[in-house]
Amino acid sequence: MHSQPAPVQRRNRPQAASKQGRQGIASLHLPWYHSWKLDHLLLLTSAVQFALFAPLAWWARKHPRPLIEVAFTRVLQKKQPSPMRRGVQVFNTLTGSAVFLNVLVVPAAIVFWKRHLRLEALMTLGISWTNVLARTLIKRLVDRPRPHPVLVHRTMGSFGKSFPSGHVASALTFWGWLFALGMLIGKESRAWQQGLLSLPVLFVILVGPARIYLGDHWSTDVLGGYLFGGGWLGLSLWVYRKLRNKGVLARG
Repeated sequence: MHSQPAPVQRRNRPQAASKQGRQGIASLHLPWYHSWKLDHLLLLTSAVQFALFAPLAWWARKHPRPLIEVAFTRVLQKKQPSPMRRGVQVFNTLTGSAVFLNVLVVPAAIVFWKRHLRLEALMTLGISWTNVLARTLIKRLVDRPRPHPVLVHRTMGSFGKSFPSGHVASALTFWGWLFALGMLIGKESRAWQQGLLSLPVLFVILVGPARIYLGDHWSTDVLGGYLFGGGWLGLSLWVYRKLRNKGVLARG
């Protein structure tokens, strides 16, 4: 007597697709001890970077045009063929422009929203725009002028104050955030998809030297941008983990 095969349970594909993004995040909850260590590590790295940023901001206010940084910029600008300089300008605008990235966060947030990653979508907007507000206040307090064309080579006039570098801070916050989410969501992605995650890291590494090369910032402006952006990113990731573990917007 032949036994009847067990009925195959078919998965509701639309429903599964709608929950794919949320499951990719939810499945990566760490054991409580490792999660506790990660949260404290994020807070610690953020606090250290902000602690280093504060005296650097004070120094930048007291030294608007340091001679050592003028000399360093001139060495970096020693060879500037026109095609290379234009290429750096285009790259710098697409990967680090604060204005461009603050617009780019909107389609990025929409992509997360459509994947039912509601918290991730709102955080993408929040961390970038609050970064701008905080950085604008700091720029006014430090009140450091931009590098003068008499001292270094500049082809385009950048307005506003110089410390910290908005391009660097915005790039580190935006691309660093996408990299962190990519590591979570794309853990089981294909090799070429995981390889794309190296691009945000490359953008963050190159945007700082590009700002000095173009004569738009001093080296301490760039260092300040990395410290402020890194501290902001670490704090944002800590807040995100707290909200995610509490199930905020988990149902999308």
